[in-house]
Amino acid sequence: MSNIHVRTRFAPSPTGFLHVGGLRTALYNYLFARQNGGQFILRVEDTDRTRIVEGAEENIIETLRIFGLDFDEGPVRQSEHLERYKECAKELLAKGVAYEDGDAVRFKMLKDGITSFTDIIHGEIRIENKTQEDFVILKSDGFPTYNLAHLVDDHDMAITHVIRGDEFISSMPKYIALHKAFSWELPQYAHLPLILDKNRAKLSKREGEMAVKDFLDDGYLKEAILNFAALLGWHPAPEQSSVLGKLLEKEIFSKEELIKEFKLERVQKAGAIFDTAKLDWMNGEYIRKKSPRELLERIMEAGLPLGSPASKPEYLEKIIALEQFRLKKLSEFPEKTNYFFKEPEYNTALLKWKNMSDAEIKKSLEISKNILESLGAQDFTKENLEKIFLDKAEDLKDRGELLWPLRVALTGKKASPSPFEIMEILGKDKSIARVASALNMLKPH
Repeated sequence: MSNIHVRTRFAPSPTGFLHVGGLRTALYNYLFARQNGGQFILRVEDTDRTRIVEGAEENIIETLRIFGLDFDEGPVRQSEHLERYKECAKELLAKGVAYEDGDAVRFKMLKDGITSFTDIIHGEIRIENKTQEDFVILKSDGFPTYNLAHLVDDHDMAITHVIRGDEFISSMPKYIALHKAFSWELPQYAHLPLILDKNRAKLSKREGEMAVKDFLDDGYLKEAILNFAALLGWHPAPEQSSVLGKLLEKEIFSKEELIKEFKLERVQKAGAIFDTAKLDWMNGEYIRKKSPRELLERIMEAGLPLGSPASKPEYLEKIIALEQFRLKKLSEFPEKTNYFFKEPEYNTALLKWKNMSDAEIKKSLEISKNILESLGAQDFTKENLEKIFLDKAEDLKDRGELLWPLRVALTGKKASPSPFEIMEILGKDKSIARVASALNMLKPH
C-alpha cells in the first residue's frame, strides 16, 4: 500500500451517543490509517435534522478523545456543505441520470444486469440490479440524503478506504452507479460484520447498544473496552507457544499493539458476538494490572461512591488493593467495601458457622475479642494476625468456628476477604468494636 496515501474516515450521525459498534468502526478506521502512515478524519453526518440528539456530537468527540482515537482532520459537518450537494444534484439532472420528483431529486437506477465489486473483508460481491429502485438524492427541504452526501464527501476528502458496517452492502449498486455518473474512482471498501448478542440476535439496549459512556460510568476501564471492541470481529494471527507447542490466540492488546497487529483481511464475515462475560473477564485483567492509585483516580473520574468525604487517599488505596484481584469492574468496589466506611448491618443468624449454637458463637467471639485486646496496634499486620488466630483455631474441631463469626462481625457479609486482611486495614480499635457489637447483638433483650 506504499503507493497509496491512505485516508480513512469515521462518519457518525449525531442521532445518539456513541455506542460500542460505533467505537469499533472508529477504532478500525483509526488503526488502519495509523499503521499505513495515513490520515484519520472525523465527519459528522448531520443532514437528517429531525433526528439530531442534543449533545450527541459533543459525546462522540469526547468519547474519541477519551479512547485516544485522535483525528487528523475534522470534525467536518455535512450541514456546512449544502451548496456542494445541490451542485452535484444539478450536475446529475443535466446529465439526464436524475429527475425532479416534486421538490425532490431522484437518481435513475438501471434495473437489469449485475453490479459487482471487491470488498477487502468479503471478497467479490455480486448484486442483481433488479433489487434496486430509483432513490432520492436531494430532499424537498434542500438537504441531501445519505446516499448522495457521504459519496460526495468521500470523493472531496480523497478517502481511499471506506470501513463501515455491512448493513450498507445491499445499497452498493446505488453508490457504484453514482460514482460512474460522476466519473469518479471508487475507494476501497471493507464492510464490518454486525455485532450480535449471545443468541445471535440484534443487540438490545441492555447490552452492547448502551452508550460507551455508560460502560465507563459502570466501572469498565477504557483500555478494556477498546481491547474488547477490537476483538468484535477481528482475530489476530495465532502464535506458536514454545512451552505447550500449541497455537495460542492472544487476547490482551494495548492500543500500540493493535496498530501493529490489526489487519482488515483478518476481520470475519459472520456476525461478531458481544459476550458480556468476556468483557467482564477482560476488564478484570486490566484492573489487576493497575496500581491502587490509578484505580482510585478512575473510580473518582467515574463518580462512583467509594468512601466518605473524610476518607484519605492512602486509606482508600489500601482497600482497593485488597479487592482489586477479585473484581470484574470498578462499580463493584463501593458495595463490596462499604463495611470499611460504616457499621455493618446483618442478622445474627449470619454469624453461625454450620451447626453452632448461640452460646458457641458467643464463646468464639469472646475468644477473638480477648486476642485482639491483648495485641498492640503495631501487631495488626495480616501475617501476624493470621498466625495468632490460626494457632488458636487448632484448639477447635473446625477453624471456621473461630474465623466465620469473626469475619461476619467485621463485615456483615457472607463473602469477603480474609478477616486478617480486613483487620489490618480497620486497625485495633475498630476491629474490637465490631466484635463487641456482635456480642451485644447476641445478648437477650
